[in-house]
Amino acid sequence: MTIDQALFAARRLLGQSGIETAALDARILLQWATGLTAEQLVMRGGEELPDDAGKRFEEAIAARRRGMPVSRWMGRREFWGMDLVLGPETLDPRPDTETLVAAVLSRLGRTSRPFIRDMGTGTGAILLALLKELPRARGLGSDLSFGALKQARLNANALGLSGRAGFLLSDWGAVPARRADVLVSNPPYIARGELAGLAADVRHHDPRRALDGGADGLVPYRILANQLGGLVHSGGLIALEIGYRQGEDVLSILKQAGADVTGRGLGLVYDLAGRPRVVVARAPRR
Repeated sequence: MTIDQALFAARRLLGQSGIETAALDARILLQWATGLTAEQLVMRGGEELPDDAGKRFEEAIAARRRGMPVSRWMGRREFWGMDLVLGPETLDPRPDTETLVAAVLSRLGRTSRPFIRDMGTGTGAILLALLKELPRARGLGSDLSFGALKQARLNANALGLSGRAGFLLSDWGAVPARRADVLVSNPPYIARGELAGLAADVRHHDPRRALDGGADGLVPYRILANQLGGLVHSGGLIALEIGYRQGEDVLSILKQAGADVTGRGLGLVYDLAGRPRVVVARAPRR
């Protein structure tokens, strides 16, 4: 079987399984199985697919048909131009979260040197993306999972950012010794009663504690809001990812805690689909 034939057959199988991204997934998994780039797949499409690569490709396609996300099978995810290693205790960072990174960068000068706190850091995606773009910045990512912190450290090392990124085992209620200039987080924000209705690839492969935001999905935001005085310097920047129906609720929670949510550049930020994705605020001024 040639490379082109294998790719066509895999696209058909994935399509028959109802996978909307069948063509993209098949190509990415064939690149993974062969070690070839997308351009090389095209140029060498008439060549025979080596047996070992064919076996790996078959296994990957079978797993994808069972509902395993491509990134989980490969153990990697591209985020903000970075190749991040995933683990069973980390959320798989989605492209929508890049909206948060862009929102922070647009409100900071590229030559600024903030200290950034990323709560619920997971793979370290948000913190590492910001440090990549802000060469004078430093940051601390916290998580309550040893496994997640291990992956975050691996990613920081691989990206050459470990000298500016620290990681700490900590829960949502812990207040650090040092306040941050910028607080970022993609907290668990799915209401507990809605977890069962999530897509299978999320429900079965993302860790529950990275999804479960309590009875109404807003518990982590309330905890963060109650700790703002100890987490962020007076007037510091706050950027939090939200569910698309939670914008007004999260703005209200932050406002009640004394944060500014109506000033210039503050409020809701929308993703590429036009949905509210990030809340940007300023910490209470003291």
